[in-house]
Amino acid sequence: PVLVTQSTVVVPVRTKKRFTPPTYEPKYKTEKEFIEHARKAGLVIPPEHLERPIHLACTGETWYFWDPDSGPLLVRKIKEYDASFKTKDFPEKAKDIFIEAHLCLNNSDHDRLHTLVTEHCFPDMVWDIKYKTVRWSFVESLEPPQVVQVRCSSLVNQGNMYGQVTVRMHTRQTLAIYDRFGRLMYGQEDVPKDVLEYVVFERHLTNPYGSWRLHGKIVPSWAPPKQPILKTVMIPGPQLKPWEDYEEAQGEPHQPQPV
Repeated sequence: PVLVTQSTVVVPVRTKKRFTPPTYEPKYKTEKEFIEHARKAGLVIPPEHLERPIHLACTGETWYFWDPDSGPLLVRKIKEYDASFKTKDFPEKAKDIFIEAHLCLNNSDHDRLHTLVTEHCFPDMVWDIKYKTVRWSFVESLEPPQVVQVRCSSLVNQGNMYGQVTVRMHTRQTLAIYDRFGRLMYGQEDVPKDVLEYVVFERHLTNPYGSWRLHGKIVPSWAPPKQPILKTVMIPGPQLKPWEDYEEAQGEPHQPQPV
C-alpha cells in the first residue's frame, strides 16, 4: 500500500541543442529565370518531351459498305489532299502497284514491299512463307480495272484523314508455292488461272509525302473456296536402339504372296 501511494517524480534532464541548418532563399524565383541565366552562361538544357509522339501510317481495317450517293462527295474530299487523284486514271496506277508488290514476293524484297503495301497488309503477305519459295507472275488483264468504291474517314481526330479506294481486277495469273524441300504445295507454275479480286488501296491523306499503297482484299461471300494446300509430313520409322542399324530393324523385305 505504501508503494502504491508514492507519487512519481519527473526530473528534467538538460540535453545538447541540435543544429538547425539555416534557410536560404532560392536565387531564382521561377524556372524561366533559371533557364535564361543558364543560357547566358552557355549551358544547353535539353527540352523535355512529356508526350510520346504517335504516327499512324495506316488504318487497321478495310471500310466496305456500299453507299452510291456518297461516292462523288468523297472523291472531292480526297482531291482536297491529292489534287492529281482521278477515278479514270487511278485503276492503271493501282494495277502497277499490285503487280510490283506481288513480284517482290518472288525475290523476298521486303524493303521495296514496305513502300508498296501498308503496315496492315505486310504481315498478311509475308506470313508463313519464310522457308518457302513463291513463283508468281502476271499474264494479262481480262477486263480493264475499275474503281467500284471510294471511302474517306478520320482516325483519332477530325484532322487526321485517310482515304481508301477499292478496285475491281479481273486478271489471269500464275502462282506456285514450294516448301523448303522443293515440293509443290499450292498452285501450278505453268497453268494460268482467271482471278477476280477486289483490291483495297489506302493513303494517309494528311501526310503530304504519303502515297497510295496496297491495304487488303475484299473476299465476297460468293467466292469459290481456295485450293487446299499439300503439306509434307514425316512418317515415323522404327525406334532404334543405340547398337542397331536401320537395315537390321527393318528385317527381311516383305515378299508378295502369289494370287
